[in-house]
Amino acid sequence: MFSKLTRLHYWLIFGILLRIILIPLSSHSDTRGHYLGSYFIVYKNSLFSFYDYISKLPRTDPLVKNYGDDFLVYSPATYLFHAAILWVEKPIFPVKLYETLVLDYSRAVSSPDYWYLQYLLKLPYLFIDLACLWLILKIVPEKLKLLSTGFWTLNIPVIYSAYLLGQFDILIVFCFLVAVLFITKNKPHFSAFVLGLSAGFKPFGLFLLPLLPGNKFKNIIIGLITYLVILLPYLPSPAFRQYALLAQQSDKMLFAKISVSGSQFISIFFTGLILIYLLQKNKNYLNLTIPLLLFYSVTHYHPQWFAWIAPFLLLIYVQYPKYRLPVLILNLLNILIILSFDYSLNFGLFGWKLELLPLISKYFPADTLVSLIRSALAATSIFLITQLLTMSELPPIQRNLGNK
Repeated sequence: MFSKLTRLHYWLIFGILLRIILIPLSSHSDTRGHYLGSYFIVYKNSLFSFYDYISKLPRTDPLVKNYGDDFLVYSPATYLFHAAILWVEKPIFPVKLYETLVLDYSRAVSSPDYWYLQYLLKLPYLFIDLACLWLILKIVPEKLKLLSTGFWTLNIPVIYSAYLLGQFDILIVFCFLVAVLFITKNKPHFSAFVLGLSAGFKPFGLFLLPLLPGNKFKNIIIGLITYLVILLPYLPSPAFRQYALLAQQSDKMLFAKISVSGSQFISIFFTGLILIYLLQKNKNYLNLTIPLLLFYSVTHYHPQWFAWIAPFLLLIYVQYPKYRLPVLILNLLNILIILSFDYSLNFGLFGWKLELLPLISKYFPADTLVSLIRSALAATSIFLITQLLTMSELPPIQRNLGNK
């Protein structure tokens, strides 16, 4: 037992050091985006009006020229969480350097103190990440804790999202894991509440509500009310209603369609989603994975969004050996898709101006190759969907709950 715990601790230390090392080595301009609304809250006293802050500035203001009125498109919890970080860090936060970052990214990156700012912006995600590992170890049985920690150490989707891109999707991962933990404790209404909280960052968690065990109607109402409470203080804001309430990124799930007339179509995502709701029969918490697998199959998703499914893939991998190969294939295909994006989302994070698609195009149509990769990801996802929908065996920690 002692040697097992020691090996677990070695993996844990390695995982922490890996993340700490990566933080200052990569940089992406989007890091400043979700902190900008938080900056308005903490430094401009705009707790309830930050969505409209830029629109009220003179049209000659640099913020207006650089970002426009429609820049703050995330749900309120995103900016409130990062405002809390800025408030805690305020005594040591290099606000002038951050203001330079907002207005002149290249100049800020060349500053000798930029590494310090990187740590202040990204390091809070490490504590959320560690909390996610703690939740995973609460969910899996004792014999799987070492394997779970090892998988977490090299959790590429989360590492890429939080420490390379500096994106906040780890917060959604945390909410999903809390929801899973409440399912294992037979408290689905608490899961619904947490999924509503997750929607305060990005609304996708609302699609998971009908898959929770227990009273479906109550779960959906609890989740929606929680989400509405988060939105309520900002509904009077014109900028929030126009740009953030229904962000443009949400349209991506409608791209895959079958036209039935000149202006009407059948949405593949929503058709599949409704079928999933109708076919789902058991209360296996891994059913929450299914809408995510469908989403990645039919959507040109942003690369950081794949972090949402990372905890579920980990739980599938460690608990069901027969599905380890599909899980590894999904992670590999996601890496290939990341490499197909603009270099600023892969090699450019480390300052390398290397674009793979133009090189590939010399020998094979690059878009065709990426399309085939996405097709392989969709096929693997559909395979896992069918397995999860028909799975009769509950995860070990849920078996004592029965399958009513």
